[in-house]
Amino acid sequence: MQIKSLDVNRNVVLKDLLLTSVISTFVAIFLTVNKIKGPFIASFIISQCIGLLTCGSILFLHWIIKPKNLTVLILISFLGIVTGVAIGWNAGTFILAEYFSFHIPISDDYFVRTGFLGFTICAVISYFFLLRESLKKSKKEAEEERLKRLSIEKGVLEANLKLLQAQIEPHFLFNTLSNIFSLIDTDKAKSKAMLKDLINYLRTSLSRTRRDLITIGEEIELIKSYLNILEVRMSDRLRYKIELPGDLKEHPFPPMLLQPLVENSVKHGLEPKIEGGEILIRVTEDRDIIRLEVTDTGIQFSPYYDSGVGISNVKERLNLLYGEMGRLILEENKPSGLRAIIEVPKNHA
Repeated sequence: MQIKSLDVNRNVVLKDLLLTSVISTFVAIFLTVNKIKGPFIASFIISQCIGLLTCGSILFLHWIIKPKNLTVLILISFLGIVTGVAIGWNAGTFILAEYFSFHIPISDDYFVRTGFLGFTICAVISYFFLLRESLKKSKKEAEEERLKRLSIEKGVLEANLKLLQAQIEPHFLFNTLSNIFSLIDTDKAKSKAMLKDLINYLRTSLSRTRRDLITIGEEIELIKSYLNILEVRMSDRLRYKIELPGDLKEHPFPPMLLQPLVENSVKHGLEPKIEGGEILIRVTEDRDIIRLEVTDTGIQFSPYYDSGVGISNVKERLNLLYGEMGRLILEENKPSGLRAIIEVPKNHA
């Protein structure tokens, strides 16, 4: 068992000596109340000398030896007790004789009783040191374990986020390429224009999607490019509107989190509907909550939306990033379509 040595600095020494003095004073009072031979001043001087010298000896030995295990720590405490009792008794009797003209006969049992209590003082002080070191070690181990657990959780979180983001990005890319492929035989001009737009989109957006955070404005720009690509194929069957307040454009936001909701609105809401429909993307602020809504006027709301890969990934990313503070709400948009709402805390570390 590794034990870090005592921090011998001014504050620690003063606190330890003060505590020792208090304990020694109580011992002196105990001696006087129980009418052990000698006046209070004699018990007080002897107790203080033994206690303070024991405390000083233990602190000095800790500073010199710097114990690394429990055995050495106990040995140091024992040596401190022996030193404190021996020197403290002699120092106390000298002070009493020199300054108070009080002499303690060596043959008197006062020596035995006071020495025994002095040894008890030292044992209490040593136990205090051992207990303090044990608590300090336990606290340090608990803190190290907490930091280790947080480090592991952070690593798992980052790995999961990268994996989920990697799942989402191909989902968008393959859908777009599939749309282009479907136009090759029917309208080569449109497919060529769409492919050109896709290349431009990927060139400008790739660096953004690899970052942990972008801004809401950047995410909206990516979605605009995505919807512009789809407009080539869907023509007037796809209409969209975006409402983004200027003060929220620079707010940090995870990349590719809003994109799957827009994809779902197109793929499962507007494309199956003969006349198509409209997508409304609205970003609002409500106290400490940022709310991002994707509303479409596509086909009737279906439970399928709540079980798709894109929706599942969004939910899991929100949980990993924000815990209970982030959520995805799916509700029917009457008379038809779906409203998907992302709510995240405005200020989140």
